[in-house]
Amino acid sequence: MKVLPVVLLLSLPVMLLEPGTAAGSKSDSPTGSPSGLPVASSSGSAQNSILKNPLNSNISMDRQDSKFVIPDTLTLELAYELALERFPLVNQVSLQKEIRDLRIKNVNTALLPDITLSGMVQYQSDVTEIDISLPGDNGFDPPTQPHDRYQIALDLEQPLYDGGRTRARRELENRRSDRSLQEIQVDQHELKDRINDAWFAILALRAQRRTLKITGKDLEEQLVTLRSQIEHGMVPESAADIIRAEQLRITQQKRSLIARERAAFGVLSQLLDTEIPENITLQLPEVPDRLPGPDFTARPEISLFEAYRRELSQQEEMVTASYRPRVSAFGQAAYGRPGLNMFEYDFQPWYMVGIRASWSLWNWRSDDRERQEIQLRHRLVDSRQEIFDRTMRMAVQTDLEKIAEMREAIRTDEEIIDLHSRIVNDAASRFENGTITATEYISELNNRQRAIINRELHQIQLATSWQNYLTTLGN
Repeated sequence: MKVLPVVLLLSLPVMLLEPGTAAGSKSDSPTGSPSGLPVASSSGSAQNSILKNPLNSNISMDRQDSKFVIPDTLTLELAYELALERFPLVNQVSLQKEIRDLRIKNVNTALLPDITLSGMVQYQSDVTEIDISLPGDNGFDPPTQPHDRYQIALDLEQPLYDGGRTRARRELENRRSDRSLQEIQVDQHELKDRINDAWFAILALRAQRRTLKITGKDLEEQLVTLRSQIEHGMVPESAADIIRAEQLRITQQKRSLIARERAAFGVLSQLLDTEIPENITLQLPEVPDRLPGPDFTARPEISLFEAYRRELSQQEEMVTASYRPRVSAFGQAAYGRPGLNMFEYDFQPWYMVGIRASWSLWNWRSDDRERQEIQLRHRLVDSRQEIFDRTMRMAVQTDLEKIAEMREAIRTDEEIIDLHSRIVNDAASRFENGTITATEYISELNNRQRAIINRELHQIQLATSWQNYLTTLGN
């Protein structure tokens, strides 16, 4: 049973790791990450899925001219290796790392000074007045402020302590990047399933074509015999029409198999960006007598679940840091009217410096709700992994049962071939003595050849189940 890991989430009203914060949270509160947990699902047979899943096959590559050099024989391990080299997923790794570096650089700017240039022109309907007048000719009249104000200022603020926000954000970006890189690993592992589909489908299609070729020879021999009988009036002409109709059906089947095989090679050629010859030899993997234990902890999805948990834990740390106090140094240099001296009417420069501290003493329990949300997301991850583990156990059991079935079928094939070999030896003796015709002798030879090809088909199915089992385990 083949399992294709897909990075998806259950269709829940609230997406796991969905961006957003709880109501009333600060703007620097941690946000969720893009949703997506691996979901295991079974796929169909290799031949039926060959046209549904893009695949990768492999060929040696000349590093000097960056062109593929196609060998005469391809192995499945070589196909895996070159598929990972050629598939666009490789580029995603470097792109994701560049994205991480850019985000971390942006996060680190929170520790740099914040410089702001501002300007203001203002007219106000009323101003502060001192309604006092002193008697006498030299009495003092308090000054009045102008109704219009002008100011241009340069503000600078240098964070001194941010409660660990920057460090928590930086670590959160690393966690998100690790999770994204692990998702790429899951997609790369899925390539093995696609390669398996193509590889064993081509081998099975070729074996079926050989069976049809033998059947076609049988029909041709029977038609020769019938023509002689028709000429002597022993059988009607319609008997030959039955053989011809069967020959046409065999021809249709051959064309269908050839078309499906070409389609598989076409997909391989497109993904490798080079033409793969249809006469290339695909080596059948050997199946050992002893199978490894059903341990699927090596699958990349397991590491992906752990990456989600680490990201969620870091989000919780971000919640804690976002509600700690902040301390910063500030300074302002300005020019305008009025200045700091409110009774000076001329334009004048001024400056001020100081230290500012802020701390939100009450947030209406927003931090508690955010932590509760993260805990719920932890439970969602646990639930998804439990589903994945059960699916893997079912897949492993199915693969093992299929391997056992094919091994038993091959043992039966050996017995059938031995029986047909004895029949052929007996037919050869009778043919030499003239008791059977050449057509009857050739028919027995073809029956033995069919049994041999049937054993080959079962060997291909055994290798398919074995390779699917290894892929299910994460190898």
